Order: sequence, then C-alpha cells, then structure tokens
Amino acid sequence: MTWLPKSVVCLSYYDRFRFRSDVFAALVLALQIFPVAIAIAVATGVHPLHGITCTAVAGLLASALGDSKIRIGGPNIIFVAVASSIVAREGVLGLSLSTLLAGVLLMFFGAIGLGTAIQMLPRSIAAGFSTGIAVLVVSQQLPNLLGINSQLPAGRAAQGALMVVGNAMQVKPQAIILALATLILTVACRRRFRYIPAGLIVIAVGALLVKFEHFPVRTIEAVYGSNLMSFHLNPTGTFRLDLLGGILPHAFPIAVLAAIESLKAMGLATRLTGEGFNADSELFLQAGANVASAFAGALPVSGVSSYTSKNAHLGAQTPMAGILQVLFLVVFLFLMAPFVRFIPLPMISALILLSVCRMTHWREIPQLISLARAELAAWFTISLLTIVTDLSIAIGTGMLLGMFLYVRSKGQP
Repeated sequence: MTWLPKSVVCLSYYDRFRFRSDVFAALVLALQIFPVAIAIAVATGVHPLHGITCTAVAGLLASALGDSKIRIGGPNIIFVAVASSIVAREGVLGLSLSTLLAGVLLMFFGAIGLGTAIQMLPRSIAAGFSTGIAVLVVSQQLPNLLGINSQLPAGRAAQGALMVVGNAMQVKPQAIILALATLILTVACRRRFRYIPAGLIVIAVGALLVKFEHFPVRTIEAVYGSNLMSFHLNPTGTFRLDLLGGILPHAFPIAVLAAIESLKAMGLATRLTGEGFNADSELFLQAGANVASAFAGALPVSGVSSYTSKNAHLGAQTPMAGILQVLFLVVFLFLMAPFVRFIPLPMISALILLSVCRMTHWREIPQLISLARAELAAWFTISLLTIVTDLSIAIGTGMLLGMFLYVRSKGQP
C-alpha cells in the first residue's frame, strides 16, 4: 500500500463546511497558542519570537505530512527544564545542536522500530518524568513570578526556592498582583467562555499597563532588548566540534521525551477520531520537525496533547486546521511583535504555571496510587530522580524500570 499523509487523503472529500470548521478551530487555537509559545521560549532562554517560529514549523510539518486529522505539534512545556539547562550551560547554539541531534536520534528510533516499544512504556514511568519536570519548571519560575531580578543558574529544583528565600526583600507586590490576576482571569475565562483567548487578552492588558501606565515590573524588554524584530531564524554563533560531545547527554532525553509526548498525542487523536497511525512513522515525522526547528529557533518540538484536545473540541475536521493555524500565527507574529517587549515577566511565569497545571499526567496520579506497589514505587522513584539528578540519569533508569515492569506484568522471563 502507498502511504499518503492525511492532508492529501482528506482532499478527496473536502468541502465548504469542513473549511469553515477548520478556519474557526485554527483561528481560536492560534490565539490561545500564541502567548504560550512566547512564554515557553522566554522560560527556556531563547528569543521570545522563536517560540512562534518553532511552533509554526512543527505545526506545519505535523499537519501537512502526519497521519492524523487533528494532532497538533509544537514546543512543549515538558522540554522547558532540560532546554533551559542547556541554554544556561552551552548557549542557544548548544540547544540548537541538541535539538538537531535529538531529531537524528528520533529518526534512528523509528528506523529500528522503537515506536511500538515506547508505546508500551508503563504510564507510571512516563508520569514520573512529567511529575519531576513539572516540579523543576515551577521552581525555575518562582523568581520571575515574585519579581526577583536575580539570575537563576542552571541546577536543581531547590535553587529556585532558595533564591526566593535569600532574596525575600526583593519580592515586588506589583509582580504578585499581575501573576495572580493572570492565573485567576485566565482560569475564569476558560471556564465561562470557551472560545475567548484568555491568555492573550491578559498579557495584552499587562503590556498596555507597562507601556502607558509605566507599571513597575520587569518585562521581556529587560532581558531581550527593545528591538525584538531584529532576530535570526537560526541561532547565531560559531559551530564548534567540541560541543558535540557535550550535547549528546542532553539530546537523548529530548529525543525520548519527544517520542513519549508525540505518541501520547497521537494516541489521544486516535481515541477522539477512531483513526489509526503507525508509531514509527510518527517518530520519523517528529525527527524531521525537530531538525527543522533546530534551524528555526532551536526549541525542541513534539506532538502536544493539550493542543490536540483543544483542536478536536473546537471542531477541526481535517489537517487543514493545523496548516491554517500556522498562517494565523505568522500573521499574529507581525501584528503583535512590537508589543511583545512590554509583556511583564510575572505574567509569562503565570502562563507557564498554568501550562504545568494542564499537563495531562496529573489526572493519572490517583490511578497510579491505587495500582500495585511496584508501579507506585516506580512513579515515585522516577519523579525523585528527575528532580534531584540529571534528566539523562532519570531517563535511563526509567527505561530499565519500564522494561522490568513490562516483563513482570506479562509474566515472561
């Protein structure tokens, strides 16, 4: 059988009704994704607008060449902890090379048929990675959330909390007010008004307060300067062979996390639409997306379950919704870029916290607690290792524990 991407298959029955549904879903989702993509870029340490360019590249490839009608790809909150650590140690060029090498590793995973094996990874292991990374991300965002200007070095979760304690006198009430307003208004709007881009509205109000009322908080401009439009798609810097040896330990966890998140998003799309997919083909697709993203802004990308779920609930009918979403994101990029520099950093951190709270693994934790002690111990162990050790160690240990739990559940030697 000849393989065809779903975007080509859907052309045979595409009509005006499906086009209207796709346009509506693409517009609403693009408005909701825009501020989150900027927040992920800032939290990682790369140029804010690179969040949009990487989202556009990953979304276009995932929708145009993928096996799903509704799956959406882009930068994922799951990568923030490891990516920000790479930027702090090796710079943006190091992150770009790590993302590129992660794409190569994903291609290798697909070539040797690891897609099915990764799908069989016990949920306790995958949830352990997500829980530990969530704690790391929250810790990293605490200083900006409270208006503390000190630079947080790359390290463990405790450093964020220790920095807050050591710089308690620098905490700014204005920053706390903006962060709380972002959290409360965004949650309230999403519960009452399904289609309103609450995050975009909130940060737009914050930017206007800074620009016209001179609200005394730290903004994106304080970190990246005033002329945000003068940026390059590919990270600047001189390529050095000595970087390759240092980035392999970072590229491996990026590749594994990208594979887990992408296959989870495809599994969600399958449950929502009843369509099938090939796991190894998905790994090949995400490999290409990461290679392209390495040159479009350096951020790692994957399938994103929360975006996929929203896309389906907004009524998307075909992959054209994902393609149109990319066009809308590019338009918003040029329309809103002059105002991005006024966005307060406490609001950026609040958006990151909201993204952490919406990570799908939280709903699985009560189920994990009710499982066998081995599953619960595996989840707790991987979560703890992710928090207190290097992510590469946690990934390697998680893979070994996953194989043990799988064999144990099948009762095979």
